[in-house]
Amino acid sequence: MTAWLFSWLAIMTLPAQQDNYLLIDEAGIRAARAKAEKEPWARRALTELIARAETLLRELPEIPPRGGQWLHWYSCRRDGATLQTVSPTEHRCPLCGALYRGEPYDSVVLTQVHMRLSAAARDLGLAFRFSGREEFARRAAGILLGYADRYRSYPRRNIHGEDKVGGGRVMPQTLDESTWLIPMTWAYALVRATLPAEQQRHIEENLLLPAAQLIREHRMGIHNIQCWKNSAVGLVGMATGRHELWREAVEDPERGFYAQIARGVTAEGLWWEGSLGYHYFTLNALWPLAEAARLAGMDLFSERYRRMYRALLELSLPDGEPPGFNDFTGVNLKTAARLYELAYARWGEPIFGHVLSHTERNTLEALLWGSPNVPAGPMVPSESVLLEQAGYAMLRSPDMTVAVRFGMHGGGHGHPDKLNIVTYGAGRLWGLDPGTIHYGAPLLGEWYRTTIAHNTVSVDERVQGPADGRLQRWEVRSGETLLEAAADALYPGVQLRRSLRLRGSRLRDRFECRSDTPRLYDWAFHAAGRMTTSLAMAPRTGRLGTTNGYQHLSQLAVAITDGEWWARWEGDGAELTLHFSAAPATEVITGIGPGRDPAEKVPVLVVRRRCAATTFDVLHRVRTLTR
Repeated sequence: MTAWLFSWLAIMTLPAQQDNYLLIDEAGIRAARAKAEKEPWARRALTELIARAETLLRELPEIPPRGGQWLHWYSCRRDGATLQTVSPTEHRCPLCGALYRGEPYDSVVLTQVHMRLSAAARDLGLAFRFSGREEFARRAAGILLGYADRYRSYPRRNIHGEDKVGGGRVMPQTLDESTWLIPMTWAYALVRATLPAEQQRHIEENLLLPAAQLIREHRMGIHNIQCWKNSAVGLVGMATGRHELWREAVEDPERGFYAQIARGVTAEGLWWEGSLGYHYFTLNALWPLAEAARLAGMDLFSERYRRMYRALLELSLPDGEPPGFNDFTGVNLKTAARLYELAYARWGEPIFGHVLSHTERNTLEALLWGSPNVPAGPMVPSESVLLEQAGYAMLRSPDMTVAVRFGMHGGGHGHPDKLNIVTYGAGRLWGLDPGTIHYGAPLLGEWYRTTIAHNTVSVDERVQGPADGRLQRWEVRSGETLLEAAADALYPGVQLRRSLRLRGSRLRDRFECRSDTPRLYDWAFHAAGRMTTSLAMAPRTGRLGTTNGYQHLSQLAVAITDGEWWARWEGDGAELTLHFSAAPATEVITGIGPGRDPAEKVPVLVVRRRCAATTFDVLHRVRTLTR
């Protein structure tokens, strides 16, 4: 029997079962209760769930009179900082104090209310199933019925307020509509049996199905957003018995679950957009559909899907933080651990359990799926890892970790930062990738998506083109890791090569630049801490440049040298020193630029040379300072 026919037969037999709640079933509820009786962490998670539900009986926001707006608008136009809500109609910048009123800011606050109500409906439904207390079910049903009364009356509009495909009713785009709809559908499945048939029809016909149809009209390809849309539509299909919705979510050849895993995930397991943040975001989008399928007797937990969980670990720094490449820097593994409760339960891979052993495990996911016993072990692999298809590598020694980005650009979420490095040693982060901020902030394009904001080379004060780099050499041998990568299409007529050799606490870093005519090469490095150099630096007046990120470098100082010199950062009881080999007419510039938070200003080192060929030859050394 073909896989297609098997899955179709499974879908055709999917009932809107009374004991299948899409998120869990009655067998799962019984198993979770048994865990809570024996395991303190599961008991805490269940106690907190019931306590949240009891609070929601007393304190629940009203359903807003209109839909919400894009969260990325909620930032200061001047400095990019996330706004603080003074009141539903006043929003203040924490840095400059600017006060914003009106749209889109007022409606962004409503987005947060809609999401709280969705999560509340889910929690109330689960609390009902665990406790049997009907007041929880009635409260969840009240939310569902309230939205069923209003949903069709909310006008469709996108992030710009336009009535177009891709916009939502409760939310400003189908992505957000999907993330809101998934918990609402869980809530319906959890309390459906308590509702009379007329109310069930009202919720299905005036809320769930219209929302699913709105989401379906916006047809995307291989994308993290489509993964959320698939889960939302598929869950509605199962909850309402509309098998065509479920089949579309799983099997559509251009955008279904199977297609997303086959074409959106590299062979090594990294999501194609090249951001660990969007990788994590996609994992959050995939599991609701996969777990609902499992409860219905259909297995979507494939080997390639498993590799996604492995890749997130392989590309993390020793403290569990992501390197920060591309848009959406990601989260610490301890935050992501809730997903590994499900991963360990479904695949049983020991390293997935290792992540859990570093957390308190008092999450809802631990209660629902957590294994009573998980193996202890390091949260992050200790060996060097290459993801060649994606163009990422982690060079690791007992003393230092170097994350390298050399290959796949990552589409619209990619940054112009080929041959960029992020370094970690002596217990802290050094070389910093700034990541991203709200997409609605002008500073995003002015700084965070520029080349000078990253630890790589800019040419002629311009931004790199959106081309891929390539691997030239990779060796892991006793006590040493070597990587060589090249990028020859970032700037016309320019060839760039970076060679990295890590041994112990030392990183040998050679960045070769070649061009037919003299060009301006800027080698940049960003790191938090107190920065000093061996050179006599003099204040530099004016800006280093007026565009492409250079305008955001300030407190500039400069020195000229032909000889060897060093730059040093100190902080948190540790030290990083960069030793530079001699090269003629080297201009050394220091300053500060925005960090991952625009309010944070991070020391920046720019090493500038104007020539047709040059090599930036640097030795990075980290050490812990003795007191």
